[in-house]
Amino acid sequence: MLKNVCTPRDVKLFGAPMEDTVSFRPGTRFAPQKIRVIMPYLEYTTVFGNMAKPICDLGDVELLQGAPAENIARIEQFIQKVEPPFIMLGGEHTATLAVLNVIRPDTYVHVDAHFDLRDEWPPGQKLSHATFVRRAHEKLGFYAIYIGVRAYDDEEYKYAEETQSFIIEGSDFTRSDVANAISTASGRVYLSLDIDVLDPSEAPGVGTPEAGGLSFRKLEYLLADLILTLKPVAVDIMEYSPPYDVSDVTAVKVIRLLMHIATLLGRE
Repeated sequence: MLKNVCTPRDVKLFGAPMEDTVSFRPGTRFAPQKIRVIMPYLEYTTVFGNMAKPICDLGDVELLQGAPAENIARIEQFIQKVEPPFIMLGGEHTATLAVLNVIRPDTYVHVDAHFDLRDEWPPGQKLSHATFVRRAHEKLGFYAIYIGVRAYDDEEYKYAEETQSFIIEGSDFTRSDVANAISTASGRVYLSLDIDVLDPSEAPGVGTPEAGGLSFRKLEYLLADLILTLKPVAVDIMEYSPPYDVSDVTAVKVIRLLMHIATLLGRE
């Protein structure tokens, strides 16, 4: 399922075990290695059948604990040497800022229970897992699509509306709603997935669980619609937190989604 020698057309995987600003439950830095431990024991089957070829594993970015700005810079340097398509496995969501700085997408798709658009969180802190999209948008000015958001501050919602973002709230949306969102996207696309978009009953192993989330099957089909239509340059899977994952319930879903996304990115 994983190999270490890459060709340009391979889907690459690398870990970004960054955990410097998590505001609730720590543990996301353990995610990449936990996933690699479990992955060999699961079947390769996805919604589209078995994976045609393995994912090329580039290992983890070497980071410093407690130095968010330095770690963003290190992840940027790593990504500059990685040819798309790739999947980044977090780690806290702040690491996505590094990818956005390098990819510079025209459209950013954010599948998450949260907007991550606060100006400061906690108060006085400008760079964190709850502010990184705000920092990225201020610098890059991309068009944003938010899907699955259900827990936010009024300031965040106002910012999203003022920047003319497309917002799909909660978990009761339809494929027609997704198609409408997709129709507004253009240019170079980057897709970021926070595992907490799933309901906590389906994915307990996250840092900031929020009730009322998506089912696993709905998320699978949502990702298929997004990736097959928008053809993103790359994708990330963020905020899986192994210490809170009862019986590896979340891990096996992360792995299934990883294989699913790799299959979609690798389609000709």
